[in-house]
Amino acid sequence: MPSDFSDVAHLLRRSGFGGRRSEIESLSALDWPHLVDHVLDISDNPAVTAGVPNLDEATTDWGDRYVGMTHYWFERARTVPKPIQEKVALFWHGVLCSALDKVNKHYLMFDQIQLFRTKGMGDLVELYQSMAVQPAMLLYLDNEDNVKGSPNENFARELMELFLLGQGHYTEDDVQASARAWTGHGLNRWDAVPREYVFHADRHDNDLKTFMGITNNWNGPDIITHILLGPKQRDAARFIATKMWSFFAYPNPDPSVVEVLADALVAGGMRVDALLRAIFLHPEFRSSRARNALVRSPIEFTVAAMRHAGLTSDDIDPQWYIGEMGQSMYDPPNVAGWKQNGYWISSSAMWAKARFASNLRWQAHERELLADSPDLGVEQSVDRALDTFGVFDASQRTRSSLIDFVTTERATSRWAEPPGLIFLSLLTPEFQLA
Repeated sequence: MPSDFSDVAHLLRRSGFGGRRSEIESLSALDWPHLVDHVLDISDNPAVTAGVPNLDEATTDWGDRYVGMTHYWFERARTVPKPIQEKVALFWHGVLCSALDKVNKHYLMFDQIQLFRTKGMGDLVELYQSMAVQPAMLLYLDNEDNVKGSPNENFARELMELFLLGQGHYTEDDVQASARAWTGHGLNRWDAVPREYVFHADRHDNDLKTFMGITNNWNGPDIITHILLGPKQRDAARFIATKMWSFFAYPNPDPSVVEVLADALVAGGMRVDALLRAIFLHPEFRSSRARNALVRSPIEFTVAAMRHAGLTSDDIDPQWYIGEMGQSMYDPPNVAGWKQNGYWISSSAMWAKARFASNLRWQAHERELLADSPDLGVEQSVDRALDTFGVFDASQRTRSSLIDFVTTERATSRWAEPPGLIFLSLLTPEFQLA
């Protein structure tokens, strides 16, 4: 049975950054389960090693490295056939957080996002084990300083509180035992290039530790395996399912929804792609509650604008705007990551979006986007502009406002109609929604 146009448009916004009308119409021929499988199949995406930037500190300066790594991400998100890979990387960037301001090494932060690209849709145990010893995380949560006799609890605590279980599912004794288990998992010398993970056996606490009621000579990776595959598996599945549903559907899901998703995650062998499939197939995902529940983050807003306008990162340098909107790429505000919705809505954020939209409109105008608008009827011109930017269900208020703009513009001078429509379409309430 063919899929509904508006449902397909919704899926492409949530699994990526929005679709064009021709793309949505083509995919509407698929039934919903096959459509979901289609968006989750990333086999056609280019290798993550393609076009990687030069982040060598010996040959580049700080600004060049930051521009290179941000442009790489924006361009992948804008152009890959299946952007779910980039959307998932963004999800994990906001959950398994490290930040450039503390890590202070561009290549280490870049490598962490590459990890999320390569393993973020696969086996959760493999992802979390790799994340735990990735140099950016070892620096960010201080586990490089976690040694026998002087355990540092930062990583051990956040691993359970923010990454795997949530409060109420562990004790302070568990934090202390886990911290001891993670001793010795650190880095090579501070001046080594590159910084790499090293297990220092002489710094590891080999004494017995009691973690979640079990006394053993626990080692750090055992902690992750025990939580994800042991008695706490169901709690971890609920926690991760809630996080992912909130990112892709709507915040604060009902317990009944979480249980269905946790079932799917466990039955799917604790694989992220199994959870994603369950999210997109759940009837609630296509509900009116879900459809209008999420405000685009600045990164999502920027990628969507570039994609619909057909502009590249070199054309508009988006990295200098998203920070003002409230979301600096590679730099979450803290270990809890970014919040949602109201977090992105403020006067300063809206002014920043307007500055970005103003820059984009002139770049797009130079490339003659919507150049023939003055030759169309007023309503046709407005509808075509909204359609160009993926706004297929504009409210009457939005349409009326744009119609008034075009009517007024044509009563004076028509030259500003195309750039004006680009600018206003980007700032409509509908384009703000994910």
